Amino acid sequence: MHRALIVCLVACTHAAVAPPAPVAKLADPEPMSDPAEYAIPRISREAGEAIFARTGIGDPYRTGVPYPIFLALLRAFPATFGATPAALAAKFGFVARAADPASADPDVRAGLPFGMHLTIDPRTEIPFVVTSCALCHAETIRWPGGSAFVVGLANKRVQIHAYDAAFAAVTHERGFSAAHLERLAREAAEAARVTWPAAYAPAIVAAAVAALTRRATERAALHAHVAGGLPGRVATLESFALALGQLTGARVTFAPTVGWAKVPDVIGFRARTTLSWDGSGEGPMDLLAVEADVAVGVRVAWLERHPFQGASLGAYLRQPPPRPAFPGAIDRARAERGKLLFAKHCESCHGSYAVDGRVVDYDEPIVALADLGTDPARARAATESFTRAANDPKLTRGYTRFAPTGGYVPPVLTNVWARAPYGHVGQWPSLAVLAMPPAARPPQVIVAPDADYDLAAVGVATHAALGDGDYRYDATQPGLSNAGHPFLAELGPDAGLVIEYLKTL
Repeated sequence: MHRALIVCLVACTHAAVAPPAPVAKLADPEPMSDPAEYAIPRISREAGEAIFARTGIGDPYRTGVPYPIFLALLRAFPATFGATPAALAAKFGFVARAADPASADPDVRAGLPFGMHLTIDPRTEIPFVVTSCALCHAETIRWPGGSAFVVGLANKRVQIHAYDAAFAAVTHERGFSAAHLERLAREAAEAARVTWPAAYAPAIVAAAVAALTRRATERAALHAHVAGGLPGRVATLESFALALGQLTGARVTFAPTVGWAKVPDVIGFRARTTLSWDGSGEGPMDLLAVEADVAVGVRVAWLERHPFQGASLGAYLRQPPPRPAFPGAIDRARAERGKLLFAKHCESCHGSYAVDGRVVDYDEPIVALADLGTDPARARAATESFTRAANDPKLTRGYTRFAPTGGYVPPVLTNVWARAPYGHVGQWPSLAVLAMPPAARPPQVIVAPDADYDLAAVGVATHAALGDGDYRYDATQPGLSNAGHPFLAELGPDAGLVIEYLKTL
């Protein structure tokens, strides 16, 4: 029996963090499941696209869950997970994918949400559910009369921390037993017509139950700290704090206020030198692109065995597919006037752009909190213990450095019309709200991420009362202030001209 087969860890790459193996443990005694689809013979954009949108980085024994057990959990705890993959997607805000039993694509046959993938373990032929970047970084945007599915656009509805916590919650429910889940897994495997060897099944299920129980205990403090997070937001540093503690053996603490951040759009990758909202993590971009995967369980040994993954992912992110143009009316004369105002008042921070929205010049500045005035929680989320652990030379090997900056990075604005809500924590639902003087912005707003995009305000729709799929954004809560960035409002009526220009990017 392969000991690694019993590891059952589920998390989202770049968001919730599963318990990883210590970095120092390079000579790992556990065998490695290495499906052929993860073999990259040469660095290519095509390989990077497959990683981002479909397969993920891999190492399924550490980052995946056997598909029959995945289905057994859905069947055993429908109130927690949803009884089907479609219900799972609806519950946690994933992009749903309709099942097609006749499809040659196993992910489509299974109806898994976009960003979940079935990879086959070559040792046992058991399918494992793994996740890719697209689970959080892909979204369907709808507007009156049209829609577009955009890979790389931030998912406005995803609730990745709630999904992570669900695996802990079920360990306290009746029915969470090896005997019950083993029966359900066997039935699910038969129904799905997938391999589930009788010789392995009892041991795999029993060990999965033990692993999930242990994991629930290990992550209890994190789950309590980030409970109640809004859709489309992640507590990235808090998640990494847990991983850093496990990787280094040090005690890594949380800051008092959660440093919530909006799931970012990846379109600015090729112009950036860091990946975070505050520019605190530095290192080679291709390494930063896969760094979070170590935090979710991918072994360093796996990355060493697959050295072209980071470079291929970087090649894809530097050449993103074309995005849909603003689908509403644009007053070109006003946009030209707005372009001049943008060059005078905004370009020094946000860069300059070609007529098709591509970056011409961008230098990734850090704007200090004192000058920007936005909520400081994300910029202050890294504690001293976090910074020490993140710079442990045994962990970083000198490739990366973490240094709090005390400010935020002005984002690249390509395709900005589609990227609401705006701000590092999604504190402004539209460009119209961002153009208000900070004191005049509404302290509470009901956001409707499932509704048609508001083309007039250029942002997500807002409602007067809560409806299905809506949520209340309360800017009076710690970490969620909508203050700061008065610069657009300071232009007065001319702010509308700049917004007209931004529609063209």
